[in-house]
Amino acid sequence: MSNWPEWFQEALRQRFYQLELASEQQASCSSEDNNLFTQMDRFKTNQNEDIQHLLSEWEEAIGYQLSQDKQSIYMEGVKDGIRLILPVMHPTVTR
Repeated sequence: MSNWPEWFQEALRQRFYQLELASEQQASCSSEDNNLFTQMDRFKTNQNEDIQHLLSEWEEAIGYQLSQDKQSIYMEGVKDGIRLILPVMHPTVTR
């Protein structure tokens, strides 16, 4: 998307962040997810501080990577939508 104006890219990023936040707030964790989180917390508390710190860094890195993956999928969806609607709005313009 490097050929799109920076303001447009930033608007898409902000919309993605809004949707991601809303999705996280609406998501309900299943009992299996809650059980997994509880087990992970118990595991972490039974480790020394160095291991706890490494596990926290790992969780943060995984969360960041998942967010980047979601953003990439969202952007691809936006580009696909633009490719679909552009010919309808401007039949003489081809890309």
